[in-house]
Amino acid sequence: MKLRWLFLLFGALIGGIAGASIDASLAQLQHSLVDHKACQDLKKSCSHFNTLDNLSMLECVQTFSSSQLEALPESCQHAIWLEQRQLQMPIWIEHTFLPMYCPEEQHKLQSCLNSVDLWNCLEDERSRLPQSNTCQQHLRRAHQVLGEDSASLADFYLACGSLVEQQQCGRLNVEHLPSILSQLSTVECLVENRHNNFDANCKISINMIQQQHGMWQLFQSCSADLSALCPQEKNGSPGAFKCLVRHKNNPAMTQSCLNKLSLQDVQLGKDYRVSHGLAKACKEDIKLNHCRRGVSEDKQVRLAQILLCLESVSKNGTKLGPECLIELSDHRRMLMSDYQLSPELLNDCADDIPKFCPEEHKAQMVNGLASATRGEIIHCLMAHVRARKPQRRVTAQCQRGLEQLIKVSDAGEDWRVDPVLRQACKPVVDASCKDVEGGDARVMSCLMERIGSPSMLPACEQALLIIEYFVARDFKLDPQLYKHCRDDAIKYCKAKRQWYDDPTQSQQMDPERGPMILPCLHRMAYSEDEHQTLRKDCFKEVKRVMRQRAISVDLMPEVEDYCLTDLSQFCSDRTEKGAEMECLQNNMEKLQQECKTVVIKYTEEEAAHVELNPVIMSVCSDAMQQHCSDVLKSGKDNGDMMDCLIAHKNDADLRKDLRCRAAIEHFQIISLKSYHFTTKFKEACRPYVTRHCTASVTKNEVVSCLSEVMRNDTIKAQRHQIPKECRQQVKSQLYQQRETIQLDPKLSNACKKELQLYCNGQNGPGQALECLVQRTPNLGKDCHHAIFLIKESELGDSGTDYTLLNTCKDMIYKFCPNDDSAKLLDCLKTYKDDPKFDPRCHLVVVNRMIEQNTDYRFNPSLQSACGKNIDQYCSNIVATALPNEELNGKVIHCLKDKFRQSALDETCAQEMVKILQEQALNYKLNPLLQLFCKSEIQELCKANMDADEHGQVAECLKSAFLQKQIINRQCQVEVATLIAEAKADIHVDPILESACTVDLLRYCSSVASGNGRKLNCLRTLLKNTPNSLDLDCRDKLQRRIEMFRNADDTLAEPPKDVQQLVQQVANSPARKFFLVILMTATGLIFLMGIFLGRASNRAMGLKNK
Repeated sequence: MKLRWLFLLFGALIGGIAGASIDASLAQLQHSLVDHKACQDLKKSCSHFNTLDNLSMLECVQTFSSSQLEALPESCQHAIWLEQRQLQMPIWIEHTFLPMYCPEEQHKLQSCLNSVDLWNCLEDERSRLPQSNTCQQHLRRAHQVLGEDSASLADFYLACGSLVEQQQCGRLNVEHLPSILSQLSTVECLVENRHNNFDANCKISINMIQQQHGMWQLFQSCSADLSALCPQEKNGSPGAFKCLVRHKNNPAMTQSCLNKLSLQDVQLGKDYRVSHGLAKACKEDIKLNHCRRGVSEDKQVRLAQILLCLESVSKNGTKLGPECLIELSDHRRMLMSDYQLSPELLNDCADDIPKFCPEEHKAQMVNGLASATRGEIIHCLMAHVRARKPQRRVTAQCQRGLEQLIKVSDAGEDWRVDPVLRQACKPVVDASCKDVEGGDARVMSCLMERIGSPSMLPACEQALLIIEYFVARDFKLDPQLYKHCRDDAIKYCKAKRQWYDDPTQSQQMDPERGPMILPCLHRMAYSEDEHQTLRKDCFKEVKRVMRQRAISVDLMPEVEDYCLTDLSQFCSDRTEKGAEMECLQNNMEKLQQECKTVVIKYTEEEAAHVELNPVIMSVCSDAMQQHCSDVLKSGKDNGDMMDCLIAHKNDADLRKDLRCRAAIEHFQIISLKSYHFTTKFKEACRPYVTRHCTASVTKNEVVSCLSEVMRNDTIKAQRHQIPKECRQQVKSQLYQQRETIQLDPKLSNACKKELQLYCNGQNGPGQALECLVQRTPNLGKDCHHAIFLIKESELGDSGTDYTLLNTCKDMIYKFCPNDDSAKLLDCLKTYKDDPKFDPRCHLVVVNRMIEQNTDYRFNPSLQSACGKNIDQYCSNIVATALPNEELNGKVIHCLKDKFRQSALDETCAQEMVKILQEQALNYKLNPLLQLFCKSEIQELCKANMDADEHGQVAECLKSAFLQKQIINRQCQVEVATLIAEAKADIHVDPILESACTVDLLRYCSSVASGNGRKLNCLRTLLKNTPNSLDLDCRDKLQRRIEMFRNADDTLAEPPKDVQQLVQQVANSPARKFFLVILMTATGLIFLMGIFLGRASNRAMGLKNK
């Protein structure tokens, strides 16, 4: 109406030119229709009317049948059309109607001539007049002739009236079409004569009439369908059309109706105004937000452009009208129901549809357009966007078209938009998401959380992942993420400010060619720069989205785009939740370089943020709540969650939860491929790996390298080159290796045969390794060498000894709470004989002591204290030792010899006293004694073997030695060595020391230890005042002295020359006996010489004779 009055005002402004036109129009208006040459039949046909004025003739024509109207000549129809047109013109009202029909009321009604809506004003004035008033009756007649849709007719008359008059195209409504469609025949005449060469305003009106005609034809074809399927809807209404669209898949719908719907969809895709509901409901919003983007009113505007614009307005915070929002939702569903509503898709995927979706395409060709109204073709195409093999993927242009469709339909926001998804997921939503509030993709998020759960259906999961594939590639398609992170994305990740941008510019920032917004946000979420952090609500959404998208590589464009070939080659059969990424990680060494790089990067992030590990998140949720709630509450991870789960994986509840435990161990195994996959280790040790371990590749190699550096620093008693934080991480990794042998591939491969042969079934934490250690003598060469390195590391640092730390947990807390973890074994040795000491822990400690005594390299304290003496006295033994094989106590035996000779440094001697004390109490700590005296122990000391930690076996062997019961020379030497060691220091003979404790305190307390001084004090007392000693001490001391004599004889080496022989005889207690024997032998030789000399002389004399 505003447009109409603008035209009138414009006409009034053009002065004299307009005056001439008005006079001509008035002259024409005053001409009667019945006087028109071509309309002579009107008088006859309308004879039942009392008057023959033009208004009566127009009323009469309204009663004509279609045949009567069609019989009227075209020139008469044109004349009647012109008369109908005049009813809309204020000129005719002012100069003809009012003077003729309302002369008395004219002054009252003239005020309506300046009204915006002339006939609405006249109708209001008419309602105030009496029913019997003549003017009132004439106004009613004129309004009935105009019809209910007089406003739209007025727009057409104004826009195209002069052209119709020029082309003589005025036509009557022969088919009795409703409303504006009454002008259809007029429009057809104009189109035929002008071939669409119209001015802008006229073309708009013509397009509207054509569009409405198409809708009218649709409702004519679908009248029966509407009555059957949508009885509550009024024929021709927007609600009726949408109801028919919703029932396109209903088998009850007729084929003719389906075909009309499909044709209408094609038109709607090209021009949104075909949908009167949308055009009407969103008219003001489209105008206010400039959604036509500079396109003139006479041009078609695609439905997609209007929807994108309105959605962008809504996403960016501007509220749309409620009716417009309803229409938006309905049209988004229509787009996903029929690909023909998207002209871009029709063009871009024309070749892909028959190639990749032949069954659906065949059904379309056989059954007509209607078969395409379902969403199967769209989903088929989208599924082929995700295909692993390039030859099974749709073209790039088709993919762009599908991306545009998902964006236009905003399918990621409402699960009901996509008919395939809605049908597949309705049971899941009803069962698991029924309490979730709709809107903003909340239900979609709920469905994503259910993937992998028993409630998820395969068809629903497949349809859901197809939609999420596209959503994952444009962060704007996730409403919650976009809402909370828009500002941060613009600030840190170069995101666009608008949800939708100018179509001419959109290709510059395509999701695949533009910045990867979500990975950028994820990096910022854990930024260490406090000035560059995400807001809390954005941080929360980023974690949610990353967690949900971790279930499939398809939802990680930053990985999938580089790994298509490898996924096809190695992981084509891996479809479980998170299985594809696990597959890529398992085959990391075989991947192409680009894929390997992104998988390594992702695995690093997965290690730092457990929400990226869908398997852990799925099967370990209870464990995280129970054991790691503090990490969950903090909201920050950075590797803390995995460390927590690893630390608790052997707790009672997790030992029963096999799935969670397996997931944790799988992560540990994957992390062996690179030290970068263990966040805390990487952060603490990266500089020192670069410095010391450049040749190391795997994490185990790095750990072994750093561990060796740490051990060497400890042995040399020098300042650690590796700082405390890194040392702790190295210990943690070694500890994990000791717990599960699979975490040490080098060891597990070297000992594969031995594990099957000796340790089958030893599956508990640390059991397999402990079994191999106990079987050391039976191991093959490779396995033996690997175990040697394990023992060297484990015995050098107790903090890496899983069995010791776990078996002795309570004892450590009780006796060694403040001790360095590296020296816990030394502390536990001190308290192992305490009555309250745990027997299980006692056994482990003793076993570790036995292992330490097999090789000096297993005892860091001994290496540190005696390193100089070992180099001085035992270097030949060390030089000839085989690499990674035990010396079986040879170096310790060498040091024993020097200990007896008091040749060791004081610190080394003190360390040897500790070792000899323990060996005296437990023969198993003396590997040479155990080796050479094995049969004697079994035969002579079997009864004492159960008390082997109280020195009874050693005492038994000493007694057997004294009684000459030991025949084996090697065993004799070992027992004699054991006895002789006590001469150097009484502390190494705990039985004698225990028996003489009181006497030592009473008489020898002022005597310094070492070099046999304490023992000599007791021997002096025994010789001078034997009764001053306790009886038990005296008896044992006398017995020891006798043993010393026998041991000295046994240990005496044969003289290498005369000087050593003389010295040994001179030092011997039986030197007088040896002197008598020597003199006797000398005398005998002298006498024999005299006798033989005489005999020789006699023989010579007889010969001379």
